[in-house]
Amino acid sequence: MAASFDSTGSKLTDAVREIEEMADVRLPTQCIMAVIDGIGWKSRQADLRRIHFLWTNKQIDGMYTLSNLDQFRDDLALAARLRHLI
Repeated sequence: MAASFDSTGSKLTDAVREIEEMADVRLPTQCIMAVIDGIGWKSRQADLRRIHFLWTNKQIDGMYTLSNLDQFRDDLALAARLRHLI
């Protein structure tokens, strides 16, 4: 499942909540990766910490910014191969 939010403020908190909800119900065969971009996140430090917590506790599989999109692409390709999707 993918979600995109082009906003600031409470919409970004909604995005975090959606990531948390996906992490709570995902199956072992599912992968959750969060890509963080946009100026709105600069003022949402608490929300970023919530996503980082999910990542460091292995509740999601990745947390990426525009500066490490190459790693995101590599990790996404690996996840697809491991799940026999490609």
